[in-house]
Amino acid sequence: MTEQITFNGTPAERALAEQIHEVMRLQGKFFAANAPLRQYLNNIVAHFATRRNEAPDTVRQAVSAALNANGDVFTQEVDGDDVIIITGKRGGYIAAKVDRSHSLGARLYEPTNPLPVDDISVVITTVRPTLPKIEPIYVSDYWLNGGQDSVEGEYTTADEFGGVIADHGEAAPELIGRSVPRRGDMMRINLPQGISIDLAQSTDHIMTLHGEAIISALRATIEKDSYKRIAMFGDFVAVEQDVRSFSKNEIRQIIEYIEDEVQEPVTDQDILVNILRVNARAVDFEQQRFALNYRLIKDLEFVGSASINLWSTRKLLDKIGSNKRFKAADMGALFSYLEEGFDDRVTITPVETIQARGYVDHTVTFFECDYGVLPLTKALAAILPSPVINRQTSAVLTVDMPQLSYQFKVNVRYPAANRGGWIQGLDIFRDAFVPGAIIRIAQTDAPNVVTITYNEADERVEKLLFVDDSKKKSKFAFAERSFACDIDEDMLTTVESIGRIRQIKFLELGDRRNVAQLIERVFAAFGEEVGTKHAPAYQLAFEPLYMVITAYRSISRDYLRQTISDMANCALVNNASGTWECRISDEEDNAGDDSEDE
Repeated sequence: MTEQITFNGTPAERALAEQIHEVMRLQGKFFAANAPLRQYLNNIVAHFATRRNEAPDTVRQAVSAALNANGDVFTQEVDGDDVIIITGKRGGYIAAKVDRSHSLGARLYEPTNPLPVDDISVVITTVRPTLPKIEPIYVSDYWLNGGQDSVEGEYTTADEFGGVIADHGEAAPELIGRSVPRRGDMMRINLPQGISIDLAQSTDHIMTLHGEAIISALRATIEKDSYKRIAMFGDFVAVEQDVRSFSKNEIRQIIEYIEDEVQEPVTDQDILVNILRVNARAVDFEQQRFALNYRLIKDLEFVGSASINLWSTRKLLDKIGSNKRFKAADMGALFSYLEEGFDDRVTITPVETIQARGYVDHTVTFFECDYGVLPLTKALAAILPSPVINRQTSAVLTVDMPQLSYQFKVNVRYPAANRGGWIQGLDIFRDAFVPGAIIRIAQTDAPNVVTITYNEADERVEKLLFVDDSKKKSKFAFAERSFACDIDEDMLTTVESIGRIRQIKFLELGDRRNVAQLIERVFAAFGEEVGTKHAPAYQLAFEPLYMVITAYRSISRDYLRQTISDMANCALVNNASGTWECRISDEEDNAGDDSEDE
């Protein structure tokens, strides 16, 4: 119920004052009963000028007269060129007064008759003791290097600065007995790689000559920092304490989004927009991307490249290009020759040429066709994305085969320690190609997409080698296959060229690491016998030997040539034809499946 307010002045002034108060009361309808109601005089004049259809100057005089006549109801405050009218729902506004003369704080800490203090330990204080903050201690590179100064050159002892020091008072204690670099030597630094850089040169010139070495040294220094003061991801760095963190719940949502909803690697931008609800047009969007990529290293697997950040979970990554027929450890061991310096793919075509043209021609072997893998040679690595971070073990690429209208994802396994790298997930090779097929792997405009093409040829039908998995124990067999692409005839595994392979025991993948043992088995089955019954010896040309070995495992010609050269029981007998002779001492483990051709 609204209290009755008495207005003063002439009848017209009283009526206008009541109308003004009613308008302001309706404006503050949902305000508290004792809250102030404020409105500008110009707004009131404009309202009543429209309402009464009169000139604003006339209305202003009438409004001012009504307000001045009721000063107990309306308070006026000057605000620049305008006036603020203040009133209340029940009449004039009166600001509330708080009585602080008897507060709880005064009663507790300012007593009228304080008790005497006999013991200082009973004094109660409101000041919380400050806990000591432990700051990290920076250890100079001088001591980390065993007391060796990082700047090399001629040095001047403190005694030579005696005259200068004397001009400024006593000799500084920290200079006594220490060697100080000359000014000329201070303009030069030495990198860990043994590179000396003259800092007097321009920055552009220094980075052109030594940019990669400087970046490598900076990376190593940041990674060795035990306090992790610098956050680094790829080529971007930031102060670690300024990088945003993500909660366990947010990480859980990201994992569920990748594994359950998308079921394939996703980009960092996709995670930010769809999971964390960050606006892509936000000013700090790039900072959010850096923070996400830096923090996800602990919980997810980075499988992207330098220009596209892809993230996957370990569970999902194991499914991409997975093959139950082999274990990653066994496959990595078979490709270890690539890390031992026997990668001969770049001896014919240099890496620079491959990178310039953007493609690699490759002849598919039986082993690669059967298991759907390719060795990550230096030639392939030149056109594929390289690792972005040190912890990156894999990269997920999309392979497009336009001639077959087929697209799929593969897992690029990078080398680690003594394990070689390879590409898995090429299971289509078993049906689309035959051993000896010449394919072309090429880059595209997208950094994570490559194409595989081949030159089409007249269709042929041959009886070719395959692995028969129909029974519990696998074995080599032959069946007719049709194909219509360019072929390296020396690598085509026909029944005429490699039919004797059934005389060799079929080995599981884990038993194919011993190349020397494989060589002896191949010589016994395919070689021309030249020895005696008690001292058997066989001769075989290098290329047929290489083709049969590639049916069992991945191998380069350089690695095979080095292995057979190191075998004491093998020797080169004809350099022109590349014929080798191998003496076999034990044939008891060489028996295979010698069934007739189907």
